[in-house]
Amino acid sequence: MMINQPCYRSPVLMLLLLLHISIGVYAQDKKQHVLQHKPLMNDVWKTFDMLLYKVEKSKGQTKYIPYFPQALKALEGKHVTIRGYMVPLTTGRKHNRFLLSVLPIFQCMFCGQDGIPAMVEVQILHGQKLAFSKRPLEVIGTVAFNGSDQNHTEIILRHATAKPID
Repeated sequence: MMINQPCYRSPVLMLLLLLHISIGVYAQDKKQHVLQHKPLMNDVWKTFDMLLYKVEKSKGQTKYIPYFPQALKALEGKHVTIRGYMVPLTTGRKHNRFLLSVLPIFQCMFCGQDGIPAMVEVQILHGQKLAFSKRPLEVIGTVAFNGSDQNHTEIILRHATAKPID
């Protein structure tokens, strides 16, 4: 003899209910993120994103050598303005050297549709220090390229100034 169970005891219905709630929470979080996120991409960022790597294999090791396409090379020595979020390279509250990303540090850098976003190293003018903030920054600096020094990123903004933006 079959006994009807109340619907809340059915594993399939419970699973569907949990799935429905999860999708609603995810959609709400995503909507909130979109409302809070400031679009920071500009033509300079798009050009920085052109950085490529040549892969060389030597003595059983794989090396990734930066390749700077002509459009990217054209920015060398130029003053540029970009906006982004500070990604500290060292511990501490204030920094005179950090990475700048179009995504906040608290958002997964490897999530998204187009792979890892470009990041640049920022070297603040005359060693001045800037306090870490979750707010985006506007950075003005001189573009320099690094093809071999592993202590620095491939794209550097030297003699930079930075200020928080709203």
